[in-house]
Amino acid sequence: MKKIKDAIYLVKKGDSLNSIAKKYNVNSTKILIDNNCTPKMIKEGMVLFIKN
Repeated sequence: MKKIKDAIYLVKKGDSLNSIAKKYNVNSTKILIDNNCTPKMIKEGMVLFIKN
């Protein structure tokens, strides 16, 4: 799968950390570290920075 360049992602209803990571082909732990958050903090409407 091709990696997508760095992105800003708005979390939508029904999203999970794993589904977002899979969409951008990145590790879910990397998303948490890059956004200084925990899995419980991922909520609808949150903006995540996806760095590749």
